[in-house]
Parts: sequence; C-alpha cells; structure tokens
Amino acid sequence: MNLGDQHRIAKRHLARSAIVYVRQSDPRQVRENTESTLLQRGLREKAIEMGWPMPKLVEDDLGVTASGFADRAGFQWMLAQVTMRKVGIIFCIEASRLSRNSSDWAHLFELCGYFDTLVADVQQIYDVSIPNDRLVLQIKGTVAELELSSLRTRLRAGAEAKAARGELKILLPSGYVYDADEQIVVDPDERVQQAVRSMFEQFEHATSVRQLALSYRDTQTLFPIRKPKKRDGLVWALPQRYVLHKLLSHPIYAGVYTRGRTQSYVDYADGKLVKRTKRILSPDEWKVCIRDHHEAYISWQQFQNNQAKLAEARPRWSKDDNRCAVREGRALLAGMLRCGQCGRKLRVIYNRKSSAMYHCDGAGPRGTNRCIAFGAKYVDQKLGEQLCQTMEPFAIEAAERAFVLEQQEREHSIEQARLRVQAVHYASERAFEQYDLADPKNRLVVDNLEKRLNEKLAEVRAAQGELERRLEKDPPLTDEQREQVRRLSLDFPRIWNHPNTPTTLRKQLLRVAIREVVVQRGGSQLAFTVHWAGDTCTQLSVNKRATPVGSRTDPSLTVLIQNLAETLNDAEIARILNMKKLSTPRGLRWTKDRVQSFRARNHIKQFNKTDDSDVMTGQQARDYLGIGYNGLMALVRRDVLHTNQVTDFAPWRIARAELDSEPVRNLVEILKATGSLPPQGGSPQNQRQLFVDKSSNLRKGAL
Repeated sequence: MNLGDQHRIAKRHLARSAIVYVRQSDPRQVRENTESTLLQRGLREKAIEMGWPMPKLVEDDLGVTASGFADRAGFQWMLAQVTMRKVGIIFCIEASRLSRNSSDWAHLFELCGYFDTLVADVQQIYDVSIPNDRLVLQIKGTVAELELSSLRTRLRAGAEAKAARGELKILLPSGYVYDADEQIVVDPDERVQQAVRSMFEQFEHATSVRQLALSYRDTQTLFPIRKPKKRDGLVWALPQRYVLHKLLSHPIYAGVYTRGRTQSYVDYADGKLVKRTKRILSPDEWKVCIRDHHEAYISWQQFQNNQAKLAEARPRWSKDDNRCAVREGRALLAGMLRCGQCGRKLRVIYNRKSSAMYHCDGAGPRGTNRCIAFGAKYVDQKLGEQLCQTMEPFAIEAAERAFVLEQQEREHSIEQARLRVQAVHYASERAFEQYDLADPKNRLVVDNLEKRLNEKLAEVRAAQGELERRLEKDPPLTDEQREQVRRLSLDFPRIWNHPNTPTTLRKQLLRVAIREVVVQRGGSQLAFTVHWAGDTCTQLSVNKRATPVGSRTDPSLTVLIQNLAETLNDAEIARILNMKKLSTPRGLRWTKDRVQSFRARNHIKQFNKTDDSDVMTGQQARDYLGIGYNGLMALVRRDVLHTNQVTDFAPWRIARAELDSEPVRNLVEILKATGSLPPQGGSPQNQRQLFVDKSSNLRKGAL
C-alpha cells in the first residue's frame, strides 16, 4: 500500500471503525486456496499500523460469489454500517473481492461518497469523493466484471465442447459407473443391474409411477439409490415415487448422453435477481444428445414410450387433455369419458354412499344446467357388458400373457433375493478375513472387527430367510392350475362380474381395450361412441334410468326451497333445512352444493342481493330503515309493522310496501329523533293527529 496516500486519512476517519472484507468465490476455493484467505486477513494488521486499533473482520461471504445472484450477508451488513456513519475505511485485497457486478459497485461508491468512507486495497487508499480516485475504482470494477464474464465464457465454452464429445463427467444415476478410463459403463454389480432392468420391466405393465412405487412397497423390494456422500455410493431402500419418476425420465438408460435438458432463467423477486430452473425441454431442444454413447438398459423407442406414459398418467382436466392413470373409486370410466357437446372431460362426483356420477361443467358457471350428467353405476354396467362381448375372442391370448407376466415377476423376486444372499455372503467373508488377520493383542481393533463380523453374519441369516420365504410364498403354478385359468379365461364375463375381482383390475382392463368414450345426450337416451385400442368404433345407446321412488322429490320441499330462495342464499337455506331435520331426496344431509344442484334441476332462481326485492329479511329491513333491533321490535309490537315466516328457523319476511308506509316512516323519524316511540293510548283520532302533526310537535318539544 502506498504510504503517500495516508494523508487522505483524517481524524474523522480514525474516529470510526475499519472493516476488512474477506471473500472467496466458492467453498472449494475456501478449502483449497487457503493462502488467499490468509493474505486477506493480513490486511487487519495493516489497518492497525495505520491507526485503527480494533478493525472488524467480515468473513460472512466466504464461499459466496460476487456476481450479484447470491445474497451476501457480509456485504449487506457492511453497506448498512456505512450508511450509519460507523465506517471510516474499507480494506480489501483487490477491487474484485468487493464485487464483480457493476450495479453493486455503483451502489457502494455512491454510499461511500455520501458518508465519507475511504476504500483501500494493497496498492493505495481511495477517496471516492475525489473524481480521479472514483474513476480508478470504476475502471477496476469494470475490469473485474469483464474478467468474471470472460472466465465464465471460457469455462462454459470448454464444458460445452467437452460435452459435445460426450466426455464431460456427469452425476450418474443407479445402474452406471465410471471405469478406469472415465467411460460410462454398466454397474458391474449384477444385483444393481437386475434391479434397474426390473424397474423398466415392471413399468411396462404399470399404469403410473405411483402404482410402481406401491408395488415396491407391497413386496418390500429394495432398490439401489445413488447417494454420492456414501462410501460405496449406493443405498438399498424402498424407492419413493419421485425417485422412480426421476430415473424413468433419465435418457441415460437408453444409451444417450445428454446436456441441457432443462432451461435456466433469471427471475426478479423481492428486489433481487434469483436464478431458477423450471422448464424441462423436449429432446429436440437439448443442447447435446449423443445416441449409442454407452451400453443401454432400454431402447430409445421404449424411453419415448415411457415418457408418453408418464405424461398420460398426470391428471389434467383441460379440453384437450389425455386420460389420467388408474385411481381409487368405483367409477370405472373416470378419465375416459368426453362430452360430445363441448369436448371437455367428464368429472366424477362421489357422495357419502360411494355412489358416483359423471358430469360435465362445460355449459356455464356453477348453478346452471350442465352439458350432461348421469349416474355411473348403470353406465359402467353396460360398458362392462360391451367389453365382455368384445374381449371374449382374445381371452385365451390374455391368459397366456398373464402367465408370462406372473412368471417374470416371480423370477425377478426370487433372483433379487438370491443376489442379496450372494452379496451379504461376500461381505461376511471379507469381514472374517479382516478379523482373522487382526493382531489379537490389539483388543480394540479385534472387538470392532468381531462386532462387524457378527453384523454381517446376521445379514446372511436374514437374507437366506427372505429367500426361503419368497420360494415358499410364490411357488410356480402347476399344470393343473394353468389349465384351470385357461378354462376360466374362456368365460371372461364370469371373471369380470366376479365379486372378488378388484375395481382397479377392471379399470386396467378397460384402459387396455378402450382409448376414449364420447357421450352425447339425446332425449331420454345417452349415446356412447366407444373408441377401441384397435382404431375401431362402436355405438352404444343407454336409456337414462328413471329416478327411483325413494329419490323422487316431495313437491312441498320444492315450494319451500323456492320460497326460501327469494331472500336467502344456498348456505342459509341448507342450514334451515337441516335444523328442520329435512333431508335431500336421496336421504342425505343438505349442503350448499346440494341446494345449488336442487335449484338447478328445478329451475329455481338464485337469490341475488343486488336485486330490488319486494320482500326483505329482518336484517335487511333494519338496514333499510336505519334503525336497530329494538326499534324494529317496537314497531312490530305496536302492530304497525307486519311480519311473517316461510317456515320455522327462517328469518322474518317483511314487505317493502310495509316499510314505505306513512305510519312506519313517521314512527321511524320520531324514533331516530327522540330514541323512543310516543306512548300508546287515546282515541284513534288523537293517534292519527300524532302522525299528521309530527313535525309541529317535534318543534314544540311535545315528544
């Protein structure tokens, strides 16, 4: 540091504190480049020599970039101290340590100039209020920013060139490792290979990733999950759904080396720049895509089919969406029905009795008539009969395919157990060799090795027990059992209608055979167009079933709801009906949505507060007159204002004409002026005179 610059240090600067700002760009530099950190900390001694006895060392930003995308707590604290006039000088090893972003530079120089704070590096001391010093610092800041940009460009160009050749190292998922020549190869562990291949085989027959994850959970099948921080890099555990989804979406299993599958962009939030990565690009947009780069587990076509299945399994209800995956519920056609009028997918609604209804919301807002709505039970039955007629010629082929799948699943389960036994046997043998070679005199080492050996022997016993359990639990089908299944396959309707056949199985069978069903309403009939998987279509007409006797609406209930709807909303109507212990036509408790559906079916107009209604509730009447509850009750007790109720628990109903009558208006004005009503009594003529001479009496103070 140039000693000739110390004349710029005044007593006012020495009266404040000195800050030594220490920063490294990333954690790796903090660990490896310790010399730079020590050199920056050495500026503290220089500050003491120049007259600051207790310089403050700011090291909060060690391992944080100065590009402007990261939050630098130390830098922000330093700026706050400057604005409070607590800092006389800021020491840094070089200008680039403070910031490599021009906006941060400009902000720092502006504050230092306003609050008389010096800036010093190893070369000289700068007074930002002096134009020449400010110019030098600005040039250094520009050079630092250019250096960062050039460095990034060179590093990015080098990485992209290496990636274009397929030589840039990437984090490998389960099933792949790097060999001695840094080439991607299949994991030599046969157990890992078998697990990865089995995952793709099972997904071919599953309808969604969720179903695949549940299969692993039900069978308690472990999967190798990559954990870079672990010693061996792999952990055998039950895979979660998101893990399986990530693996199934990775193109590396198709022998493809990729780079740039996601798009990074910068967003501005809360007054700062934030880097985010959200958008997943299509294969045509990938920066690098090298086919046949390494040994593959699946083909490229199978990878594309898997991506289509993953996209199909997502539940979407837009106009042009595809069907969703199989889910719980009694409705067999959920996600497969499309409205022939508006083109939207039909939704499913379940009541408390688990009965389902398909409906379309395409006609308009809630409360209006929908395009179409019908019960699910009868329609599912008719479509099931149609499926039985269509599938009967292919039943034997389906049974043979089921045999193959069952045998593959069994063999995979047993093979996994065998490989597990081999792995733990090898680990136990290594543990025994280490224990046998240990020096008996070193008791601490021997005890630890003995403990490890016992643990491995316990794992061997557990693995052997698991293998025996699977062999006993899943024996292969005998010839007699296979023949029995073949006979049953000839009677497909019997299997379909059997009470023990699960609903999920029926849904899967429907989705194998049917792509989509378009439904239209024609009078008392529902017209279905069934689009089969073989690009053929069939027509099916189903008569809409009449409402059961127990579900027919009592006419008095319709009249009651119509009268209540004149002044009340749906939630208030539901509350009153439940208080009266009235149920819906299907015997259910009233809710806001059920009142709304009832009104829509019976063409009852919805209450609108903006309407200029001729009938008001008690609360509306009080607001209309501008009086309180006691005042309104006084008018009712005087028999000046007449009220009525539609039913018990319902609010009052007061005609607007009653509220606008002259006696009511006169008494309301008296009530507002005096706080009370005139006493009752006297002749009718005298009472009428009170209303006629109201204004004169008020002036005279008679009331």
